[in-house]
Amino acid sequence: MLLALALILALVALPTQSASAASNAGRWVTIQINSGVDTRVLTRENYWLRGRVLTTKGKPQANAKVRIFRYTKKGRTRVKTVRTAANGWYSWSPPKPRNGTYRAVVSKVRQSPKITVRKVTGSRSLASREKSLRFLLGKPKGPVKRAKGLVWRDYAKGTLVKKAKRTWLVRGKPMKQLRKRGGPTGVLGPPTRDVRCGLPEGACLQQFRTGAVYTNKKAKKKVTWASAPKRGAADLVAVAKSQVGYREPKPRHSKYNRWIGRTGARDPWCGFFVSWLAHAAGKPKAVPKAKSFPALVSAERKRGRTTSKPRVGRLAYIGYFVKGTPSHVGIVSKVEGDHVWMIEGNVSAGGGMMHPRGVHVVKRHRSNVVFYADPRY
Repeated sequence: MLLALALILALVALPTQSASAASNAGRWVTIQINSGVDTRVLTRENYWLRGRVLTTKGKPQANAKVRIFRYTKKGRTRVKTVRTAANGWYSWSPPKPRNGTYRAVVSKVRQSPKITVRKVTGSRSLASREKSLRFLLGKPKGPVKRAKGLVWRDYAKGTLVKKAKRTWLVRGKPMKQLRKRGGPTGVLGPPTRDVRCGLPEGACLQQFRTGAVYTNKKAKKKVTWASAPKRGAADLVAVAKSQVGYREPKPRHSKYNRWIGRTGARDPWCGFFVSWLAHAAGKPKAVPKAKSFPALVSAERKRGRTTSKPRVGRLAYIGYFVKGTPSHVGIVSKVEGDHVWMIEGNVSAGGGMMHPRGVHVVKRHRSNVVFYADPRY
């Protein structure tokens, strides 16, 4: 009898505990999308999950550990752990923004309500994006500017640029490069999306109409930029510039060899290098991924994207040993008169064959190039 009564009491207590936790959701931990104003998230936009943690006495809690969970049909997964600032606020931006349902958890009795992000299509004015990201941008550094069909405004910690029906955010290293090179009407042009992070090696890349800025803390050059007349062509060049100065630890054991899984004595890596550029830029289909140089050349010709004209961002297949027969490849970074500058892998400085080989900028005469190929930007 006593055992049965104990079981009944336990079963009654369980819903009460769950209800208590549910009633406290949002009481001490909040969560919102961006500033909490205009909470739409459009395609190719980044977003921030933000909130505040209070003590049970209602005061801001500094340095609180906040675990952010993502919920799916399979259950929940912890996607990030952050700490609150002195004012109790926390913030996190997913490196790969996507739809999802999230909750911030501090303890069993201190957690936020669930919040769902659904990315949609639509237009975005500069004023709308400013309201949504005011927590991030800081104070305006001047008035709204207009030129060449663009509308933009600089802030203490970012720049918003509107082109047609969309408004994009530029901040951090890409913002510094954009401002240094003439702003949205300069050599890089206006952005075509928010910065894209979560790339291989933890890198980020922001594409502009006629340029790109690539940041990679693990690269030889941590911040690189490139410009090219064709949209998207600068992406791979900016990545290639970050690799200049890399040296293979021993012949055929470069990181590009290891990436593709070919480290034998007969595995030169110039072709692996240009395929890796597409992989690193988040465009794996831009360049064929082939496990031998002849297979790469064959794949390029089957694509039907070859040409005899050089242009920044194109791959240059070089007749290194026999004129007219491709045996080496690089990516074009500059064209001037009868010469083409290329970033090449598996060469010594100056484009030679001495070891250790690495990634170098090489100036070659146009007559050395058998054909060029356009990646699928």
